[in-house]
Amino acid sequence: MSLANLITISRGLAIVPIVYLLLTGHRWAAWWVFGFACATDLIDGMVARTRGEVTRLGKVLDPFVDKALYLSVLFSLHVLGDVPTAALIAFLVPQAGIGIGAIALHARWNAVQAARLPGKAASVLAFVAIAFLLVEWPGAIELFYAATVATYVGGFDYMLSARRITATAASAVPPETAPEDAPRT
Repeated sequence: MSLANLITISRGLAIVPIVYLLLTGHRWAAWWVFGFACATDLIDGMVARTRGEVTRLGKVLDPFVDKALYLSVLFSLHVLGDVPTAALIAFLVPQAGIGIGAIALHARWNAVQAARLPGKAASVLAFVAIAFLLVEWPGAIELFYAATVATYVGGFDYMLSARRITATAASAVPPETAPEDAPRT
């Protein structure tokens, strides 16, 4: 397994202590561990690119671990009463759509979509908002709402990109081997 993927896995392993610390009232300790986890998100990508270790597994594992991290923390914050139900649901809708779309793209076309700028920007904004929520800084929930809007924008961008990927893949498949409902050119 590549070093970059091991770094990504370390981010996933940080979920348990973050949630534990948060739910036991140690918000600043949870904030520090969350900060470490966020740093690994930057580091794993740099390591993968500089060492030539960009892998298909890494392209799937990195966003999966990111989502697992911030969703577990957000659910914990919801349990503590810091994130309203409607806000959590509004955030989950595009996350679910992006996840389902990624699974469908891989299952149907054996394709993995690369990270895109609107999605990366939405992730950064979500991480910052969650960091603010962890320590109850003023404006945290408003920042979370902004991250939610950015997630919808990123999801729409991924949807457009996925349509281009599937159209390209469909045109490259000979008609006799193409799935029955694949678009034909």
